[in-house]
Amino acid sequence: MTTPSAREQSRLLNIGDGLTMPLEAVTQTFAIVGKRGRGKTATAKVLAEEMIGAGQQVVVMDTVGAWWGLHSSLDGNAPGLPVVVFGGIHGDVPLEETAGAVIARALMSHRVPAVIDLSGFRKAAQRRFATAFIEELYHSNREPMHVIFDEADEFAPQSPMQEGRHLLGAMEDFARRGRLRGLTCTLVSQRPAVIHKDVLTQGMRGSCARPSPPRRSCR
Repeated sequence: MTTPSAREQSRLLNIGDGLTMPLEAVTQTFAIVGKRGRGKTATAKVLAEEMIGAGQQVVVMDTVGAWWGLHSSLDGNAPGLPVVVFGGIHGDVPLEETAGAVIARALMSHRVPAVIDLSGFRKAAQRRFATAFIEELYHSNREPMHVIFDEADEFAPQSPMQEGRHLLGAMEDFARRGRLRGLTCTLVSQRPAVIHKDVLTQGMRGSCARPSPPRRSCR
């Protein structure tokens, strides 16, 4: 096996012990699936850290409030990554459920990494925000952006209720054709059986990542 050059090594994303990925992974779509407590979110956080550390724009759609720690150190006493947290009890910027398109345009304009914390919204409000956000990105974005959908089954359920079909349609467009617009994603879920198959298979084509012990994780 050929040893990577120093230049090539500087472009590797170090995900865990013995597991690296090329920087070009930011332009691919992935699925991280597994049982509760097996390290799915921790693995996704390390992936986000590595991409952001390499100067890439990563946006996390967080329905449970688990990602705000990206912007602080592990001990909470120092700054972490240059991530803007929208919403949630630890947010830098408050979030309104009607602001999905507005936040999308702001992120496309300023090109900063971000966490969109939807945990303070009810399910219907989460869907409204996410639909407007995803549609605006799909129709207007043209620069590389990697979006991590934690609890991806909330955004693309296999059998959506009537009020969730609009969001599912937006997710299908994003997953299937978003790459032409610079958009790729990582789907994270402990319930892959209930993720809509047209969305999940896009992640499986890029890579189906089975969580391994991560090198580090955020709070």
